[in-house]
Amino acid sequence: MMFWPALVTAVSSWWLLTGLALLLAHQSGQRARTGFMLVSALALAALLLVPFNASLETPMAAAMGFILGLVIWCWLEISYLLGYVNGPNHQPCPPHLTIWDRFKGAVSTTIYHEACVVGAVALLALISATEPNPTAFYTVTVLWLMRWSAKLNLFFGVRAFNERWLPDHLNYLVSYLRTDRLSAFLPLSTAVGFFVTYLLFKNAMLVPDLTQQLSLYLVGSLMLLASIEHLFLMFPVNEAALWRWARSNEPQLRAVRAEKDEI
Repeated sequence: MMFWPALVTAVSSWWLLTGLALLLAHQSGQRARTGFMLVSALALAALLLVPFNASLETPMAAAMGFILGLVIWCWLEISYLLGYVNGPNHQPCPPHLTIWDRFKGAVSTTIYHEACVVGAVALLALISATEPNPTAFYTVTVLWLMRWSAKLNLFFGVRAFNERWLPDHLNYLVSYLRTDRLSAFLPLSTAVGFFVTYLLFKNAMLVPDLTQQLSLYLVGSLMLLASIEHLFLMFPVNEAALWRWARSNEPQLRAVRAEKDEI
């Protein structure tokens, strides 16, 4: 039975890489640049390994493909959080804009990053989608689609959002979000996420091949986690406690920045 190993692998990898991304995103200066260079080297190595990994049809290859996909996604997230790949608009949202103008402004804060993510997904599809083990491609695709869903929900309206996730230089993004109401899109997209999770798990149980079974369970577990994260947008849950270790230096960083501003 591949379900429990897949769930443990997905949860532990998600927790660790999310924490490392938060830790690096809240660094400054040389530490941030050095960390980003290391992550970039790992992501490049992961991308180069994807074609070889996709050609292997073993359970270990499926697990490795999942990790490679997470590493590539981690680079995409960190490049955004550090402000290296965002969009041309770095200004807060002006008040009293129409929803269409606010949407255009929000898109322009992140359009370069969105294009980079789409390019990464397309490249992974090109080199691995038709191979026996496209787990890395599936992993990044699920994260991409569920991240788009989360962003749309934050734009249309949620009841809970932890602004401390964002580093200081991205605080202007909060002005494009709505946290004063719950839009109808959130429960709908959350329900779709859980339904797709059910389909992935159901198909995994029906697949006799262990490699494909593990791949579907891993991707399904990731879909489950992303759907649970959507629930966090509905209810005020202190999910940041899961990564307290990754943000222990934030008070010191804020104090240093405040001292520099006074000077």
